[in-house]
Amino acid sequence: MSLLMPNISLADLDLFFRAAKLKSLRECARQLDMTPGAVSKVIKRLEAKLDKSLLRRSVSGILLTAEGNELMAVAEKVLSLTSQIGTSSNKKTSASKVWGIGSLSFISSRLLPSFLEQISQAKTRTHFRLVEFGNNTLVANGLNGAFEMAVHIGALEWTQVWSSYEMGTLRWALFGTKNHPLTKLKKIEPTDVIKYPFVMPTSWSSHGFVRGEDQCPIPWGVRFSGHEATTGETALEIVIGSSHLAFVPVILAQRSVDSGLLTEINVEEWPTVEKKIYLSVRDDLVPSSLLQMVTKLIKENLR
Repeated sequence: MSLLMPNISLADLDLFFRAAKLKSLRECARQLDMTPGAVSKVIKRLEAKLDKSLLRRSVSGILLTAEGNELMAVAEKVLSLTSQIGTSSNKKTSASKVWGIGSLSFISSRLLPSFLEQISQAKTRTHFRLVEFGNNTLVANGLNGAFEMAVHIGALEWTQVWSSYEMGTLRWALFGTKNHPLTKLKKIEPTDVIKYPFVMPTSWSSHGFVRGEDQCPIPWGVRFSGHEATTGETALEIVIGSSHLAFVPVILAQRSVDSGLLTEINVEEWPTVEKKIYLSVRDDLVPSSLLQMVTKLIKENLR
């Protein structure tokens, strides 16, 4: 199979490579926030363009045909080569480049702005575009070109042209108003907490609204679900004006705590909840000098 494949996009090649590695169109669709039907259409489009059958189904998942194995080898080479392309052009254009950083809303509003100006001052005419997505849709939007860098919770499954680096951790905690009934108790038990409504995180996907995971030690099936919000910032606004509780990153609630609007509620025997934060970048687009600077500043701000 020739490397000169007509009208085959890098995105389609990425998708085929991922599906073949996972041996599942459904899992590929889940990771890319697509429907299995949409993934299947991409595969069929590739087969039509190449006039070859690439996959066949089995009880253990999808298997590659001989032609599929050939395309897999080609895809691996192409995806590897793209990480080596553009180095010289990056040197010429990065000075005036607007770099996109995809992240969750609270990371975009609380963590990233603190160091963007430092980078802009050090790298003249370098600017950033902060774009917000749910953690479950970052990969799909990154592969579609929405940004060149992403800061996210936990490790995500990117394609070969992306690399991920562990930055540090963030702590989550329970927050309510300073005069919340729970604050009157000398000792707060989990059974006390479940008497009050929690703001439920939710997000929109191609499948409709999906309930998010807020990292709380008490599962949703036990808790009293209250109002819903798509961002942590909105969740805290709901908490400030009600008896609702929210389990959110401490960095998100810190301003409201400092201003006296909220307080951290400590529950007996609850474990400390910390999550790893990662920086993922497009290797073929982001210069190493910018990567080093962003990495250094994120780590400093997470300490």
